[in-house]
Amino acid sequence: MKRGYWIALGLVLVLALGLLAVACGGTEETTTTTTVAPATTTTSAGTETTAPAETTTSVANTTPIKIGIALSLTGDSAAPCVQIKEGFDTEIKYLNANGGIAGRQIEVTYVDDQSKVDTAVAAIQSLIDKKVDVIIGPFPQFTTAPARAVTEQAGVFHIAFGPPTLAELAEDQTKYKYSFESITGPDGEADAWVKEMVADGRKNVLGVADQLPIHQEGLTLLDDLLPKQSIQWTKMTDSWGLGETDLTPIANKIAAKAKEVKPDAIILASNPVHVNVIIKTLKSLGITQPIYGSGAGSHPLVMLAEAGNDPKNVAGNYAIGPAIVNPDQIPDTYPAKQDLIAFIKRWQTDNPKEPFASLFLGFSYETIHLAKLAIESAATQDAAGYAAAMEKVDFWGANGHSVYSHTDHVGAHGGFMQWQYTDGQGFKFVRELN
Repeated sequence: MKRGYWIALGLVLVLALGLLAVACGGTEETTTTTTVAPATTTTSAGTETTAPAETTTSVANTTPIKIGIALSLTGDSAAPCVQIKEGFDTEIKYLNANGGIAGRQIEVTYVDDQSKVDTAVAAIQSLIDKKVDVIIGPFPQFTTAPARAVTEQAGVFHIAFGPPTLAELAEDQTKYKYSFESITGPDGEADAWVKEMVADGRKNVLGVADQLPIHQEGLTLLDDLLPKQSIQWTKMTDSWGLGETDLTPIANKIAAKAKEVKPDAIILASNPVHVNVIIKTLKSLGITQPIYGSGAGSHPLVMLAEAGNDPKNVAGNYAIGPAIVNPDQIPDTYPAKQDLIAFIKRWQTDNPKEPFASLFLGFSYETIHLAKLAIESAATQDAAGYAAAMEKVDFWGANGHSVYSHTDHVGAHGGFMQWQYTDGQGFKFVRELN
């Protein structure tokens, strides 16, 4: 694949998320059989007789369940959405071949959010107008809040990607009736970094982040969390943007700070495209401390020579990431391990030219299966029923353990594992974190 594709893929990596809308256009009937208890009467002779049982059977609903998916089919975030769409196509085909959802075939409508707020809102409204049953998306993080406002007002069941900001994590979740998020935010990321530092015996940590909100907010949480573990913590205020092409200035600043505070570990919260070149530059400047990456950095792009990244530059360093990074290596005790391995094999069969399964592939798996669980366990086949069922979902998937409730519509607050970059062997599993 062309170098530009993978550069674009990484540049927008954690700009967050958006996809899938499920929409059910049929009636709300499900196949049910009601048995009325036999009536017992007593005759004048004192003998009991039993009347035949009465049964009533409703007609099965065989109309498709409609899922509307909002993705960046074009725009700045189009590259990562390639695999997201592939993942949806693969899993929906698999589910339809195995009975669909609640016995109904899945009908999918994709709309383009174009990586823009106004277009994303319009795309979500178009799905509402089509009377879909469930909406998933849109993709970029900054489109999540305005999209949820629209679906809440329309009363449509909605699963967004997120990740949530600190403000969203702090707000009253009960204000949301129909919309949910599915990706861990800065709370889970910061907790994972702390557990890495403690497990590896680090005592003096330097941190720096690009301008992605989840990275900046994750480091902010470390201001409180690391000192509580008796770990000296230095956070740099310098940052860099996703479109930065010359990383030498920021690498020089990191190296200078490292020589000043002499840390025994560096947390580099960077999008994946910049991970390789920054680490390479830091090594050239004499930095030898181990470097720990973010969830965004836990992505095979940093390993690809095709993207101009030599694995030798990052070999030996670490990143946090969910199970989908390399499910073959995660512990057998992980409840979704075999399901994730099977999912990736299905996707690889459908897309044999793809060189690796990216972090984004897990977004497809997570949201379609969350929607399936909610729909199949709903007491009523409507938006209110799906939302009520979603608040009881307890799910192990591509991004960890998600538990929803009336007071928590985020669900995911962890799911990270520690991975080590290797030269030629992909990501090596180190330990579970949260």
